[in-house]
Amino acid sequence: MPSRVISFPAPATIGAGLNREEPTRGKERSRMARRKRQYGSGCLLEKGKGWVMRWREIEIAPDGTKKRVLRYETLGPMSRRQAAEILSQKVATASSGKAQTRSLVTFRTLASEWQAAVLPMYKHSTQKHRRFMLSKHLLPRFGDKALSEITRQEIQVYVAHLIQQGYAPKSIDHTIDVLSAVLRTAMKWGHLQENPARGVELPTLKTVRPKWALTPDQAARLLDKMSPLGRAMVGLAILSGLRRGELFALRWRDIDEDKRTLTVREAVYDGKFSTPKTEAGLRQIPLSDVALSFIGVWKRHAGSTAADALVFATKTGNSISPNNVLRRSIFPACTALNLPKATWLTFRRTYSSWSHDKGVPGKVVAQLMGHANVDTTLNVYTQVLDGSLRAAVDKIGSELFTIVQCPEDSQAPVG
Repeated sequence: MPSRVISFPAPATIGAGLNREEPTRGKERSRMARRKRQYGSGCLLEKGKGWVMRWREIEIAPDGTKKRVLRYETLGPMSRRQAAEILSQKVATASSGKAQTRSLVTFRTLASEWQAAVLPMYKHSTQKHRRFMLSKHLLPRFGDKALSEITRQEIQVYVAHLIQQGYAPKSIDHTIDVLSAVLRTAMKWGHLQENPARGVELPTLKTVRPKWALTPDQAARLLDKMSPLGRAMVGLAILSGLRRGELFALRWRDIDEDKRTLTVREAVYDGKFSTPKTEAGLRQIPLSDVALSFIGVWKRHAGSTAADALVFATKTGNSISPNNVLRRSIFPACTALNLPKATWLTFRRTYSSWSHDKGVPGKVVAQLMGHANVDTTLNVYTQVLDGSLRAAVDKIGSELFTIVQCPEDSQAPVG
């Protein structure tokens, strides 16, 4: 059967020029309207037992230019009315200016522009992490694909692939988060109508390594194993709750021994100094007598105590690598004491857990730790210390005992 074309003129052309006083001319113009379609109005082609529709949409070239291109889509067997409704939706969307835009720009090209224009807005640590995710995972997988070809289904298949390769749920979550950030920028720049990474099913996050906090006895034994420098760093970390970048960016002018305070102004990562992680990170922390004693002892050993000098620095005055301190000093001490390997996050968690155990309000702890949200303090950093459960049960039991305990003679029946 030969193909039959059914045209759908735009609403403005239907009945154009009809006049009751000129029926002959109106019929002639009506026939012309049926024969001549308006540019971009679309049409249906009857092919075999099905239909094929044709319409135009906007396409973005790699150089950023836009043009209208002709698209085809096979609808298969269905009634003419159903096919016409589908085409009408396409035409109506195009007429309203909301036509789908197909970008020929590749993911690699957009990712490169994203790294140059958007990524510098993030902290240095975030930049390093996201560049690594792009180079190791995302560019090898999606680099040569046009943005319009990256679908939600394909991303879901990629998630399944990462699971099969044995990646941890948190690593998969971070990878898709970076992909989503790039595609979100593609939306803002007009290359996509929606972000296909949104709505993708991800594996349930679970903790691979158990979270733990030092007990006071473990902390005391660990500090005894440290050199003066190590004792000052670990002691101050435990007693202040500082992030590691904040701890290693401290300068002597940040410590006021008379007012017994520590002011957090900077953070350092890979030798690069910037502001703390969040706005709440800019804060002033009161120092206990014990914390001041750690600082005082180290001050007598420090190479320089000038106002702008780093409190914890190399012999040349540069910032110390936190990971080097862990490998060379803290990990060996933990192994000698038969303790799990403590990290800077362990010390920050210890501060939060001890504060909670002593009844310090969560809002206060959150402010001291530089958290904008108290839920982060309680859910991420606070652990139940050994012995706290027993102490709580005994305390509740003793309180309840005084309420329910009655003299024996009070149990005698009345009357």
